[in-house]
Amino acid sequence: MRLHTPLATPRLLLRTLTAADVGPRYLGWLRDAEVTRFLEVRHGDRSAAATLAFVEEANASPDTLLLGMVLREGGLHVGNIKLGPIDPYHRRADLGLMLGERACWGQGLAAEAIAALTGYAFEMLGLNKVTASCYGNNEGSRRAFLKAGFHEAARRPRHWLCEGDWQDDILLEILTPV
Repeated sequence: MRLHTPLATPRLLLRTLTAADVGPRYLGWLRDAEVTRFLEVRHGDRSAAATLAFVEEANASPDTLLLGMVLREGGLHVGNIKLGPIDPYHRRADLGLMLGERACWGQGLAAEAIAALTGYAFEMLGLNKVTASCYGNNEGSRRAFLKAGFHEAARRPRHWLCEGDWQDDILLEILTPV
């Protein structure tokens, strides 16, 4: 699934991720243990070929929207956000993101991107619910989702093994405004 026009926030443009984005910057994030600390991609193939295949597969999928997070000022690609798979019958989808540029952490960019894509999911795609999850120790991600209007729906204890320790899975969700 592709976005026809980028989504604009005060500081970001969210646009369809392309093969041209799979370069040293993006691949560097995937090889940075701090960036991928709470991402399942750390267990997979992070080569250029595998990453390119991931982007092409997402763009070809009718139920996934993979977007690059680009700073409006300067045009720097700083991360990715994904909506999908989208369940058209139940009108819901999962949302996940990776803010790869460490210099951008703690500035509210993730919450800005989450809110924009969630609004698009409700207003343009007609979804009823957007869900997400994060590791229990990923306080930055949890705060970003809460700031964007999500609430904590549940916790699954000792769900993820991360750096030798068990962590809870925090399930978050937001419903379309009625």
